[in-house]
Amino acid sequence: MKKKAKKALTLIEIMIVMLILGLISGLFMFNMKGSLEEGKAFKTEQASQQIQEIFSMQIAMGVDPETIQKEPELVLKNAKMFKDPKSMLKDGWGVPYQIEVSEDDEVFVRSEKFLTYVQKQKNISEEALKEKYSWMFPPAKIG
Repeated sequence: MKKKAKKALTLIEIMIVMLILGLISGLFMFNMKGSLEEGKAFKTEQASQQIQEIFSMQIAMGVDPETIQKEPELVLKNAKMFKDPKSMLKDGWGVPYQIEVSEDDEVFVRSEKFLTYVQKQKNISEEALKEKYSWMFPPAKIG
C-alpha cells in the first residue's frame, strides 16, 4: 500500500490569496470612507446642538457667560451631563468647537470643518447653512 503524499500550498498560491484579500479589503475601506465622514458630521451636528442647549441652560441658571467662553470644559463638568466634557468640546474631526456668547447671552457653538463638509457635500448656500444650523452662526458684529 502506497502512502499518498500530502499536497501543501505553494508560496505563489498563498501570495495570490493574500492579494485577493487585500483587494477586497481595499474596496471595502474605500466605500467606508464616505460613511465615516457622514458619521463625523452627524456626531458634530448633534453634539454642537446639545452643547449649545446646555450652555444656554447654564446661563439661565446664573452662570456667567464670560465663564462659558473662557472655561467651557469647567461649565460642562459642573453641569454633570457628560462623562468626558473635554472630548465633547471637539467635533467629529477632533477640532475644538468655537464657542461664542453674544451680548444678549445667546450661545453659539461652531465647527468650521462641519460647515465646510456640509457645504461641499450638499452644495448649499451660506444663507441655507445659517438657517439650518442657526446655533453655529452668531449675529454679524457691526462696527
